[in-house]
Amino acid sequence: MLERRQIWGIFLVSASTLTLEIVLTRIFSVTMWYHFAFLAVSMALLGSAVAGVVLYFFPQATQPRQAERWLGWASLALALSIPLTFVLYLQIPFRVEINRTMLPPDQIFWLLLIYLDLTIPFFLSGLVLSMALSTWSQQAGRLYWADLMGASVGCMGSVLALEALGGAGAVLAAATVAGLAGLALAWGDRRERVGAAIAALLLLGLVVGNARFGWITVTSRKGGGPEAPRVYEKWNAHSRVTVYEVNRNPFFWSVSEIGWRRTLEEGYQRGFLYHMLLLIDAVAGTPIQEFRGDLEQAAFLRYDVVSFAYHLVDRPQTLVIGPGGGRDVLAALASGAPHVTAVEVNPAVVEAVRGPFAEFSGHLYDRPDVTVVVEDARGYIARSPQRYDIIQAALIDTWAAGGSGAFALSENSLYTVEAFQEYYEHLTDRGILTISRWYLPGRPAETLRLLSTGMAGWARAGVADPAQHVAVIAHFVTSSPREGLANVLFKRTPFTPEEVAAIQRYAAELGYQVLYAPGLPVTEEVGQFITAADRKAFIAHYPLDITPATDDRPFFFNIVRFGDLFSPRLVGSGVYQTSVEAAVILLAVLGITAGAGGLFILLPLYLGVRRRGLARPPARMLLYFGALGVGFMLVEIPLIQRLTVYLGRPVYSLAVVLFSLLLFSGLGSFWVGRRAGAPRWLFPTLVGLILLQAFLSPVAMDRTVGWPLWARLALTVVQIAPLGFLMGMPFPSGVRQAGDLRPGVVPWLWGINGVMSVLGSALAVAIAIHWGLMATLLLAAGCYGVAGLSLRRWG
Repeated sequence: MLERRQIWGIFLVSASTLTLEIVLTRIFSVTMWYHFAFLAVSMALLGSAVAGVVLYFFPQATQPRQAERWLGWASLALALSIPLTFVLYLQIPFRVEINRTMLPPDQIFWLLLIYLDLTIPFFLSGLVLSMALSTWSQQAGRLYWADLMGASVGCMGSVLALEALGGAGAVLAAATVAGLAGLALAWGDRRERVGAAIAALLLLGLVVGNARFGWITVTSRKGGGPEAPRVYEKWNAHSRVTVYEVNRNPFFWSVSEIGWRRTLEEGYQRGFLYHMLLLIDAVAGTPIQEFRGDLEQAAFLRYDVVSFAYHLVDRPQTLVIGPGGGRDVLAALASGAPHVTAVEVNPAVVEAVRGPFAEFSGHLYDRPDVTVVVEDARGYIARSPQRYDIIQAALIDTWAAGGSGAFALSENSLYTVEAFQEYYEHLTDRGILTISRWYLPGRPAETLRLLSTGMAGWARAGVADPAQHVAVIAHFVTSSPREGLANVLFKRTPFTPEEVAAIQRYAAELGYQVLYAPGLPVTEEVGQFITAADRKAFIAHYPLDITPATDDRPFFFNIVRFGDLFSPRLVGSGVYQTSVEAAVILLAVLGITAGAGGLFILLPLYLGVRRRGLARPPARMLLYFGALGVGFMLVEIPLIQRLTVYLGRPVYSLAVVLFSLLLFSGLGSFWVGRRAGAPRWLFPTLVGLILLQAFLSPVAMDRTVGWPLWARLALTVVQIAPLGFLMGMPFPSGVRQAGDLRPGVVPWLWGINGVMSVLGSALAVAIAIHWGLMATLLLAAGCYGVAGLSLRRWG
């Protein structure tokens, strides 16, 4: 008989596992690259699936008396394995070299070792869950309810643990929760109970001690060398924010020799302003600019190419997207802006500038002429009634893993057609949107994609000829002729001949090049694109993907098609090679997962049937549980991405979607567990709800984006609740029915579901990149439709 303490044990195991999984995505983004965030998802699902295979070969472990004993030991092993495998991972000398397309053989070996090492805790948690499901399959609804409820709490707990304890501390907290699970599951035996209590107390002491003394720390492995000494560190669900020692050189994104000489001359007269580098996940940098209260002393910031727009507009009301350490805010004030609104999505960045570095930055974020908003800029602009003379976004990307995993960098709601329409509608008649991106002469694909997206947004806003509203200014690094920085100006009204003359004059004075402005001769590829009679044909024939990014396909930075992954033209090409590596690493992780799945899951299952005469599920059962695994992931990932813009912060999207989806799925599994089987209307209704989510949800969000946060959160939960409730029913009802028809096959079905979930998460990313989020949801509806049809054939 299933006892209440065992339900609590399953709840805590699931909470610990999902906390560990989410925390590892953050840690991988710091220690390696954001591409590897998918690794944590893969390890979690595969480890759980392998556990099912082990139980398939040892069915005696699922006998109630044996299971009650082994559940406690497995949970205790899980609790101890988390810190041990994590410390081992931190010692593995894996290095990611960003200038290489393929990993060298020795690094592939270390990556395999990481995979096997960190899969151990997920194997043990999967062992607990699959053992419980196999032992008490007739109460699968209650067990699956506890599993999903625990996962939903673990999702929220990971956010709190990262904020309070940092990356290493959050891992240790997950181990402590697993220790409590072991205590609950071992409570029936006195000796096991004492051992589990001692282990839980030791783990709790390790959490407290590490928070105070920093015994275990996470350092970055990017760039091949040791990480520089840090003077500040803060973790949250967005990223790890670190600040390094004072740099005594002026900071510029890109400055000409003329601007550099002026900076030195003014520095010798007024004194130099230093900066401290703030890094997000050890790679995406933003300077905390020293400021002593004298705006004239900060006038050198106007010489940077990203600040060019301030030479064209007097006293501009300004909005800065992604201000980071405040440099662009200070540049706007030094240019005469009477007020600056700074919208920063990462609260840890603002906390650093306002907290320990407030004096160094001259209390910039507390000035009366500066308003700092911690929110996603896209959502803030959509809800704001104000219009601005300048909206600035200079090199906005984080190179950090976020809501939906491996391609978090390339998912960016700031660079879509719909976003540019919002920017247009929030500019004054003289207003300019200034966006700076990297420019690579010979293949300026990122600048071209920015232009194609922005011009499509202007056209969507009703502009007849967007080419008259665009100017492109660039500076090329003399020491690296293959790299440069382009500042693209989008004006609400057409550029006049007088304004074009001013652009030429200021560009000449500052040492920059005008790549395009209305009425000037066209010499560069960007000008050819802007003035092309058929821009769609230009886009179609361009070797890289420069199609306009949209909210349905928001992967702006993913400009390399899969067919170009190994093209020699992209090797050593900086930004574009990063896009190549993201896809290559995703394929590598999939390859490792597929190989491990075949070796540790499919082959043993096949041999078990052929040589040991173990029970084999029919193909229709495999199809059913495989379709459920793929379908669930095809729903989850698009929901997270869509809601990022709507809710204002990626962490809200991640927490609300996962928490609500898992919570209501748990309630659905509990409800169906009290019935004889799945209702006949389940799958038709579920398919219908997914289709409604695909087609109607964007309309509802667009019309309610101006609502206050609490109302948007409530509407989000209302949208997800019925979907999650129904998505929680198919798995437990299928487990119970399979246990009746074919006793002994439940571990196999658990394994197949896990493997297909891994593939489903990667498939969701690939489909979203190439065909969009709506197509991903449509395929999810198809998967649940296939599952429903296969269930009818079980007999």
